[in-house]
Amino acid sequence: MTEPEIQNHIATLQRWLEAAWRRLGDPALTAFDKRELRNQMREADASLRRCLALSVELKSSRKATGTADVRAFAKPDLRFLA
Repeated sequence: MTEPEIQNHIATLQRWLEAAWRRLGDPALTAFDKRELRNQMREADASLRRCLALSVELKSSRKATGTADVRAFAKPDLRFLA
């Protein structure tokens, strides 16, 4: 997987988990539905953790090989005018 694919997957999983937490509070859900939703949330959480670890691994390997991130931000030189 490439870095943009991983970031897209992470964002998708985060949105899904956010919606699942909201849905978990729905009083119309049966106990079985809630249990199934929590099981799916555990699987999504595990997948999210794997993607985050992969993202960190890619970033650290990129730094080790010397190809720094092009979008790295430097501290801006600020001057305050009075």
